[in-house]
Amino acid sequence: MTSSLRPAEVADLPFVLRSERSYMQTIEPANEQRWTAAIDRNLALWIDCLPRTLVLDVDGEAAGYQMWLPTGDSATLVSIHVVARHRRRGFGRLLLDAYAEQARAAGHVDLCLGVHRDNPAAPIYAAAGYVHTGDDGDYRMMALGTAARSAD
Repeated sequence: MTSSLRPAEVADLPFVLRSERSYMQTIEPANEQRWTAAIDRNLALWIDCLPRTLVLDVDGEAAGYQMWLPTGDSATLVSIHVVARHRRRGFGRLLLDAYAEQARAAGHVDLCLGVHRDNPAAPIYAAAGYVHTGDDGDYRMMALGTAARSAD
């Protein structure tokens, strides 16, 4: 099995759409209708994030991605996803570490993210050093950097 990370292209957006829909159906089914109603806004966000999106290819096939946005002095992970058949192989952590590397290379010290309370991937963030900074509805907000230290 060979894996690599590459910059996302417009042609990857259908994969992102399918992956995000799968996530909503699996982890946040109560929010799927609202998410679908906001699909144009979601698409605009993904297009805005495209220059800061990496795709994970496994054996030449898209198997995951991460995307982030600069938010003032910090960076915020917008989405990270690994398709089900490639999970539990370290790819989620690979994508998370790539987010940190990209964001820091762009000058961002504080790295932020939100994870749904029902997301089984949540322990990956704590294992990577992210700390809980608060809650926003069903989302656990986490940070790495000075924002995380000030939350302690």
